[in-house]
Amino acid sequence: MTITFREPTRESLEYIAAHMCAEDLDELAACGWASPLQALIESVESSREASVAWWDGFPQAAHGVADFTLDTTLGVPWMLSTGPRGRIARAFLKVSEKFIADISPMYSGLFNLVDARHLRAQRWMLALGFKPYKVHDCNGFPFIEFGLFPSV
Repeated sequence: MTITFREPTRESLEYIAAHMCAEDLDELAACGWASPLQALIESVESSREASVAWWDGFPQAAHGVADFTLDTTLGVPWMLSTGPRGRIARAFLKVSEKFIADISPMYSGLFNLVDARHLRAQRWMLALGFKPYKVHDCNGFPFIEFGLFPSV
């Protein structure tokens, strides 16, 4: 199975938004996003680096890293997808490890919040070397702060 990466286009983001996995949809709703497409577009626009992963002939995941607005030495990696599973999930983990390794030197640390209900995303963060730090409330839902800080 081959994964290719392309520049995000409106059409690829629309496809991912229309086929987004339920866990990502729930997480976006808890954060107050008006729509999955709005979340994708704004995430891409705010990112220093962003791309769309394709496999099986379709765009399947968008990911990137944005500067944290309160401290631009910190990066906020993100991913929204159709829900990679099975063999493709393992292959995508490998390319995600490379992405994190490539962007890490640009920042003093990386962090993001994950909906406590989104177990696959939590496993993903742990597999990429992120550590859980604390729980935050987001519109009445618990979100776990995950971070990757080389000096900690």
